[in-house]
Amino acid sequence: MIKMKIINKTRLLAVKGNSILVLEKIDTPIKLSFAGGISKKKETLEETLVRETMEEIGFKINPNDLTFFKTKSKTIDNTIIVKHYYKLKTNSDAFKVIETEKFKAVYWIKWKDAIEYLDKEDRKATKEYFTKKVRRNIKLLKRIEKVLSQNK
Repeated sequence: MIKMKIINKTRLLAVKGNSILVLEKIDTPIKLSFAGGISKKKETLEETLVRETMEEIGFKINPNDLTFFKTKSKTIDNTIIVKHYYKLKTNSDAFKVIETEKFKAVYWIKWKDAIEYLDKEDRKATKEYFTKKVRRNIKLLKRIEKVLSQNK
């Protein structure tokens, strides 16, 4: 029987309006990523995300401000890699690249402009977040219009 190894990773989907916070990797061509990393033993996913974000970009997160968004997994050889996405709405610009050996920049970018430079899982999570948000807003507007029309 083959024993499967499980690696838990966290990802921060920091949102400011229609923009997301991305880290630009040193690679060429451009590759973008979210802050986050691999969980250590006895560390909660939120603790991992807080630690990794501080290590990578010096951005201090209050774990109470995080909202779990989704989990995505894939299997490579005998390893299951599980990415846990957390959403954070913020207007902060209090960050800078700390891990300069991995990243050359960190910045806000419109999500539609970032999509092609994200990896497959980050791309899917971003699209899911923003397209569901748009659908929720459209439904809300339709309900408001209905109430307003009934009150005429």
